[in-house]
Amino acid sequence: MDLVLEIGPGDGFLTQYLLERNLQVTGVEIDSTWIEKLQRRVKNYSKFRLISGSILDLDWDSLAKIDGTKAIVGNLPYHLVSSIIFGIFEIVRTRIDINLIEMVVMVQKEVAKRLTAQPGNKICGGITLLAQYHAELEYLFTVPAEAFFPRPKVDGAVIRLKFRHRDQFPDVDYEFFRRVVHACFGKRRKMMRNSLGTLTDLPGGWKELDFDFSLRPETLTLDQFVSLTKDLSNLYGNTTDESSTSV
Repeated sequence: MDLVLEIGPGDGFLTQYLLERNLQVTGVEIDSTWIEKLQRRVKNYSKFRLISGSILDLDWDSLAKIDGTKAIVGNLPYHLVSSIIFGIFEIVRTRIDINLIEMVVMVQKEVAKRLTAQPGNKICGGITLLAQYHAELEYLFTVPAEAFFPRPKVDGAVIRLKFRHRDQFPDVDYEFFRRVVHACFGKRRKMMRNSLGTLTDLPGGWKELDFDFSLRPETLTLDQFVSLTKDLSNLYGNTTDESSTSV
């Protein structure tokens, strides 16, 4: 690993641990009340760089100029988890020059369970499928609320995401795939024929596809959603080969 990007290093406890293992670390910290304490903790480490601001506004072009592989770590602000994770997914999907290979982060336990859910689990949802499009996910361990001060109202959990390489993305137009997934899980307790039917521009004859539309979306695998999306796309007469670049 050539660079670790740490989201919200705070007082630098994890930062110091990483630096002691001779890793190059760039910390992104928006809370100015932590910065002085963070800088005192890491002042003797030459491989640390601080970016003052939000990960949502990060200058990814500057990171692209740093050679080598990159990983992300951090304790994500619970109210920004979705924005951060899907913002990073977009970078993984569209910016091969960044070379992000892995992310290990703490999120709310409920969100961690949804992200790492398997088909057939009732908590499997649209966020699950879109995450699986971008990465292999693993639930590592739970962090109880009492481990924090001040104590939050919910438990946390640490998850690992191993990002797909460009040539490993499912062979399907991502934007259409995303629309299909959102439509199906918009009415998750309904059969696919009812939930998918909420897409207003579906091609004619879609109900005649070789697919069991009596299934419910949470029972389907990523491969099944990809196959369905490609079949629907083919009905438009636009066979896609854009696993890679459609955004």
